[in-house]
Amino acid sequence: MHGGRPGIALFGGTFDPFHNGHLRMAIEVREGLPLPRVHLVPSAQPPHKPRQPVATARHRYAMAEAAVAGVEGLSVLDLELRREGPSYSLLTVREILAANPGVGVLFLVGADAFQEIPAWHRWEELLAACDFLLLPRPGTPPESAFPAGVRIEKEGDGCYSLPGRTYRLPGGRRLLCPDLPVLDISSRSIREKVRRGRSIRGLVPPEVERHIAAHALYRAEEGG
Repeated sequence: MHGGRPGIALFGGTFDPFHNGHLRMAIEVREGLPLPRVHLVPSAQPPHKPRQPVATARHRYAMAEAAVAGVEGLSVLDLELRREGPSYSLLTVREILAANPGVGVLFLVGADAFQEIPAWHRWEELLAACDFLLLPRPGTPPESAFPAGVRIEKEGDGCYSLPGRTYRLPGGRRLLCPDLPVLDISSRSIREKVRRGRSIRGLVPPEVERHIAAHALYRAEEGG
């Protein structure tokens, strides 16, 4: 995969809850590269979060699955829910590679998370295991999130069919930094709106809004 187009795209995240920003980004990447499919991978036990997710892993998986039902080219994997212990991305990537010999993986990750990647479990092995695509944050170019002390070299302009820039990671894998439209939505702001009894319509898919209401999620204080 070092020189070719990736075959399997994984979009990992806490998705607490999954919202329209996540959905739009997944669609933009799938159609823009293009990719046959983008798999959402909800993290069961995120090892890098200072606090554990508010909603349980099963609720977060159910919301993501409901949100992409019927959306062409998007699906949800429960790999990290089925695995005991912390949800290490390296284990997820290796499981996908083992199940799909000869097929490369493209790992979609938020720019803010990528900036902290030196704190991830066996991060150097992870950077050498697959290609990465940085999802920008509102008003912030992905390149501003390059972690300090990690040698990342410019390769060229363009990310396959998307405008942007391509870099090389220390292990030789590619880092794609496409120019993508970004919806300024955060899971934390959604949780706060629910807690305060405000509407979240337009911020999350209708199926997610219904799930949150049906199960009375996010009504308590953060961390409670």
